[in-house]
Amino acid sequence: MLETSVLWLVPGLQHPVYSRYAEFFAGLFGRFQVIDYRAMYLDSGRNVLCQHVRDAIEETAVQLVIYSQFPSSYSYLAPEFLRQISEHRAVVGFGYDDEIYFEQAKYFYEACTAVITTDIAGAEYLRQLGVPTYLAQLQLPSRGETNIEHTSQDIDISFVGDMSKPGRREFVAYLESQGLAVADYGAGSRQGPVSDAQLRQIFRRSKINLNFTATNPPAWILRHDPLRAGFGQIKGRPFELAEMGCFCLCEWAPCVEYWFRPGVDIGVFRNAEELANQAKHYLAEDALRRSVAAAAKARHETELSSERQFTRIFSAILGERRRLHTRRIVTDSPLFHESMGRSRGTAFLHALRRVSPLRALAEAFGPGASRFSYWFGFMAAVSGALKRVVSGRERKPA
Repeated sequence: MLETSVLWLVPGLQHPVYSRYAEFFAGLFGRFQVIDYRAMYLDSGRNVLCQHVRDAIEETAVQLVIYSQFPSSYSYLAPEFLRQISEHRAVVGFGYDDEIYFEQAKYFYEACTAVITTDIAGAEYLRQLGVPTYLAQLQLPSRGETNIEHTSQDIDISFVGDMSKPGRREFVAYLESQGLAVADYGAGSRQGPVSDAQLRQIFRRSKINLNFTATNPPAWILRHDPLRAGFGQIKGRPFELAEMGCFCLCEWAPCVEYWFRPGVDIGVFRNAEELANQAKHYLAEDALRRSVAAAAKARHETELSSERQFTRIFSAILGERRRLHTRRIVTDSPLFHESMGRSRGTAFLHALRRVSPLRALAEAFGPGASRFSYWFGFMAAVSGALKRVVSGRERKPA
């Protein structure tokens, strides 16, 4: 445990990843509290939110503030507000899905004392600006037993995840065209969603657990930053499998080799043909497959667990001399302002639902409203929400 007082500014504590990490951080830090700034902003506005944050910092002698964001929450706390806090406290940007959303998140990260990210390219960019940046993998902290000894492995190959994401159906279809059966679970799969307990049991029962790294950035991200389409993301699955001592066969991306050693503690493939060849190889070589899984488990215990990663990173951040901000944050990119418009559009609709027309107008015509890209994002958020309402009604039985 790190004996320090920490405040996490989180954009939606009901999200399962954020709620699980809140539990984890509560055990990692001596004093820990959370403010769901998205909920407070939508209910009470920015002035109330900012004052609440300042009061929480002073009243509980917070030493370190962690800031995270959703793509729909960028306008709720400004980079300038984070910079003001960082003049007196360490402020750590803690990013999720930065392989997709880094180009707008970076403006907030530039205001921070340090950053924790999953994006290798983004980390290098921030280091070049003088921002201490640490790479971490955001595996879900374990809640259950991880030993797989005496478990019968009656599934040759399995995949658990969203089957609608790029390339996944094609990879599974190719394996099956080569006579290799795949048990798929999760959104859009043949077997359907599973519980956490069922998930871990599937891992135990599977000789090969598949992991895919292709991302699916939204069209509005690719319009501004088309290179993001080629960014791979290892995700937390190989780490969860390593913790349990289960074998993972993972689609290759540069980030995979940053964290694991192909052929030593993880299996990798680069295309469908190599996937089939590797699957056949590891199914035929039980001893090799088990040794790779055992190596992954040993490495997880000594280097890769959430507790080891974040203890090491936060210890380094707390031990650093807090950097002085000398560079002005320039937020003039169309992507940044479209992101602002999208989150303001969400707040606008929330105000209308609460029958607060003046608040709705204030949200619509807030900072950035003079830019075309802002209104492009604003209208996209509003029209997207209306489409979801209409499609939801159409799906209801008569």
